[in-house]
Amino acid sequence: MIMKKITIIVLAFVLIGFANIFAQTWTQQTPTGVTTDLNSIWAVDHNVVWACGPSHVVLRTINGGVNWTSVGAGIAAGQDLYTVSAYDANICVVGSGDGTLWRTSNGGANWVFIVPTPASVFINVVHLFPGTPFGFAQGDPVGNLWKLWYTTNQGANWTTHPTPPTAVGTEAGWNNSYFALDTGHIWYGTNATKIWKGGMRGPFTSGPTTGEVNSFGVWFNDVNTGVATMTNASYAVLPNMTSVNGGTSWTVGFAPANTMFGLRGVPGTGYVWMSGGSSSLGQIYRSTNSGVNWTAQTISVANSVYGLSFVHQGLGWASTAAGKIFKYVDPNFTGVGTPGNELPTSFKLEQNYPNPFNPSTTINYSIPKASEVSIKVYDMLGHEVMTLVNEQKNAGNYSVVMDASNLSSGIYLYKIAAGSFNETKRMTLIK
Repeated sequence: MIMKKITIIVLAFVLIGFANIFAQTWTQQTPTGVTTDLNSIWAVDHNVVWACGPSHVVLRTINGGVNWTSVGAGIAAGQDLYTVSAYDANICVVGSGDGTLWRTSNGGANWVFIVPTPASVFINVVHLFPGTPFGFAQGDPVGNLWKLWYTTNQGANWTTHPTPPTAVGTEAGWNNSYFALDTGHIWYGTNATKIWKGGMRGPFTSGPTTGEVNSFGVWFNDVNTGVATMTNASYAVLPNMTSVNGGTSWTVGFAPANTMFGLRGVPGTGYVWMSGGSSSLGQIYRSTNSGVNWTAQTISVANSVYGLSFVHQGLGWASTAAGKIFKYVDPNFTGVGTPGNELPTSFKLEQNYPNPFNPSTTINYSIPKASEVSIKVYDMLGHEVMTLVNEQKNAGNYSVVMDASNLSSGIYLYKIAAGSFNETKRMTLIK
């Protein structure tokens, strides 16, 4: 069972809200070939999705879920895996309950054993930031210090966080109870009424107590607006908590019928889902306003729903107990008004956001046809200080996160070169 083998006693399932639920469907995928719990799932794009579970189970699809392949044979037998993150169809990192990370760079054909210092802590979180070489991992405290790590090379090596926060008493985390908006805005939940907030390499702080003990899930739509799923000390479900100031304070929100484990959405859109249920019936809710109001969605599964991951508002995946995977498709979703879901008709470089920024910012760009793409950053003297993108890209809308932790305050230029297209914009780093 997920959640560190805690036995969850849940309330009876109550279906609420019927409006428009049949327009969106959760459909079970081709049998995965496993019956163990699938604790975590990560969708890279429309085609590539990874999932993991106990007994070194790792599954991958490269055709949108038509077929799922078991690719975890190269991981040591007995490794119980609780969290997964992937960069593409080849690079993936999974975290175990005994403090180890495993990484593949060839789609699971081989795995490299990584032991971040110190070992033997429960790895709750591993997160690779899409389109960047950066990543973040979190494990339970050792010696009253939270174990946090970061990577600057897509998970090949991990460095201890310079200023880990101090844990109090038996404070610990929950697997996949976190959200990373960008390298400078990361939140993770605990079993001690706290939700911590910080950066990949920046300091972490906790706001006032949420008033509820366990935060099983955390998600933010932007730097201010977020939601967390909660239980009390006996793991009985409690109302969600919501925040409008980045987690500095929390207020009581919607009360789901059962314990909720997963909490994932599409930042910047207000769309967020939470998943859970009981040992006999799975449950998923959806909100379109960042967790203020929720509607139950139909999913036909007699198991708790653990993991969630979404490509956009109309496409996502869920993983459950007993080895099941479901695909979510909203046929009414067209992508109109939502950048990133329709193929572009021209090259474009967007203004970075936020701007000014510290220490990270996101740059969106569009490629109308397959091209060799380069995005580089320069100081005002014309010296190149960073390469953000340097690879072949298919037609599509992309984003890349820039981490300027090692740069000084000032004005910088970022330039895209794609085929014959070139464009340069300014951005301001303020520390």
